[in-house]
Amino acid sequence: MNPKVKVRLRIIAIFTTLIWMIVIFRFSMDTGTSSHGLSSACVTLFNKAIYYFTGKDLTIAISPSHYAYIELFFRKLAHMSIYFILSINVMVVLFTFNMKMSLRMFLSLLLCFLYALTDEFHQLFVDGRGASFVDCLIDTSGAFVGIFAALILYCIMYTMMIKYQKHKGRITVTYENI
Repeated sequence: MNPKVKVRLRIIAIFTTLIWMIVIFRFSMDTGTSSHGLSSACVTLFNKAIYYFTGKDLTIAISPSHYAYIELFFRKLAHMSIYFILSINVMVVLFTFNMKMSLRMFLSLLLCFLYALTDEFHQLFVDGRGASFVDCLIDTSGAFVGIFAALILYCIMYTMMIKYQKHKGRITVTYENI
């Protein structure tokens, strides 16, 4: 890759990663009440979708304790999703450096885990929120899945680049030579 393009990509990737970290920090600043309200809104939307497709209202069809489990599921899914995106951003940054793929994966997972720890620590100081190591592990598992999604995207992009360069006659290597 052209060194100038690599530097530009690195700067953009670092910027988007920092923006996403601010988004995560902002979500952590929400009080327990507003965080619960956001989760309830997601569950309500889910309930409307279920009603649209099946004609069943979950608030009537299941017990309140089971409905609370659905809300808990959405809260944990949100944790996984935001760290899924964070890990992809971190992997894109690390793709701009020359290092082994295993080191990239390790550094991405480590950074996401450490950020999840600081995020949970930050929540100790927010009204109605608390720290949970389980949430930190859920965040890290989302990051783990994101790392593999980034690897899949990398392989697709790499394959497309090689095919394009072979088509244009810029390279003549085959996969066996790499």
